[in-house]
Amino acid sequence: MANDDQLLGILVKMALVEKSLLARDAVISALQTLAYSKQNRIRLVTYKDGVVLEALKRTLSVDPDEKIRRRAAGTLTNLACDETAEAMGNHRGLLEALAVVSTKDYNVDVQTRASLALTKIGSGINAKMPCFDTMLDALVVASLSKTSNSVSTVLRIKAREPENRQAMARHTGVLDTLSDISVSAVGADRDNAMRALMHLVNDDQNRTAMCNKVILDALVTGSNLEDPTDSRDSAIRALERLATEATNRPTMARHEGLLQAVAKAVEREVKLEDAKVESEHGYLAKPLLMTLLLAM
Repeated sequence: MANDDQLLGILVKMALVEKSLLARDAVISALQTLAYSKQNRIRLVTYKDGVVLEALKRTLSVDPDEKIRRRAAGTLTNLACDETAEAMGNHRGLLEALAVVSTKDYNVDVQTRASLALTKIGSGINAKMPCFDTMLDALVVASLSKTSNSVSTVLRIKAREPENRQAMARHTGVLDTLSDISVSAVGADRDNAMRALMHLVNDDQNRTAMCNKVILDALVTGSNLEDPTDSRDSAIRALERLATEATNRPTMARHEGLLQAVAKAVEREVKLEDAKVESEHGYLAKPLLMTLLLAM
């Protein structure tokens, strides 16, 4: 069915102009069913320069029926895979529409499904693709949604890849978003955001720009967490890597609460060393503290 040009043309036209709610629901359901099959996805995404994507985008954005909007988001989720992500990301206005719906739609389920579609598309996009910045823009907007989403997970996965790190650190909004999540979220979202910051400072081209109040505040907060967490470990590792840039050290040493946070980390590490507990990444806090004290 997906290879039938005439049928696809009819489905797209009905999705865009059909007045009957039942007919529109049937059309979007048919497209969703076709999108389940991996062999159909590229065909549907690329058909006539993306008219299927355009129909789904408009349905998701403006259809008055929440069930149909939910199906449209589900269809986009089905279409998203490594082979289609770039084409979907390049489709004009699609990522922006998903981001807006994920935060503004009055139906929580529609918001959640739009966010799922966005993050699934984003998982297949990297900095070599022209839509990378657009994808980051959309993720920053979607991070503001009150519903559960995987934005922090996608940002962590993107930051883990060296080829993405400079573009992410330069992007207006990504660092602020990660810092906000690091400070305000709990559990996996906080761990993902803090780890993403740690990955980004692995790139020596990012370290000077990332030595700013917003980032340092987030890392100090993470370093002061009471319970042992991935967030706390990631924060200390990120501070250690920021301090490898000598010009950052005076700023770090003067930053409110940073030396105290590192000193507390030293105390924790001494106890672990005394208990013969091995550290996967080594004990970093004591040499970091000494480096920063020398920079004062």
